[in-house]
Amino acid sequence: MASQVPPEVIEPIAAAARDTGVEVYHAEISGRELRVQIESPSGASVRACSEFSHALTAKLDALSFLHRQYTLEVSTPGIERRLYQPQDFAKAVSQHVKVLARDGWVEGLLEAAGPNGIALRTQDAMQNAKGKLQNAESAETAGREIAYGEIREAQIRVSDSELFARSHAERKQ
Repeated sequence: MASQVPPEVIEPIAAAARDTGVEVYHAEISGRELRVQIESPSGASVRACSEFSHALTAKLDALSFLHRQYTLEVSTPGIERRLYQPQDFAKAVSQHVKVLARDGWVEGLLEAAGPNGIALRTQDAMQNAKGKLQNAESAETAGREIAYGEIREAQIRVSDSELFARSHAERKQ
């Protein structure tokens, strides 16, 4: 199970990010594995990940991190990135998200992310008496507010049509 990064490791991560010109999106530790996700306004490349990894490794080795061998994994958060902090949600406004709240999964358009929680525009499928989904025309659009304290997991969702549309548009450029 992943956990928070120890305080003595946070500064070397921040220093490596400053040295290489990237931002840390998320960091966690699981056993002897340190996972760090980075990004930059121009997009984090494989080269940026490699440079950050080398810079961080040197800093961690100088600290004798974990006092023996460890594994460092550096990556970007990806297109369907997980959302961890309120600022992650704020950057994802107007995107489709999937959220695991205390009462189960919900998907929809992230309309707002405030200091206390988020507002989603969902499509609630109405069910008939037998529990079968009715057709899409009968589905109603509804709003849902979820406090950050109720969110167990969340991530951006990209439909196949959106992904292929982006890919097609990028090939034309």
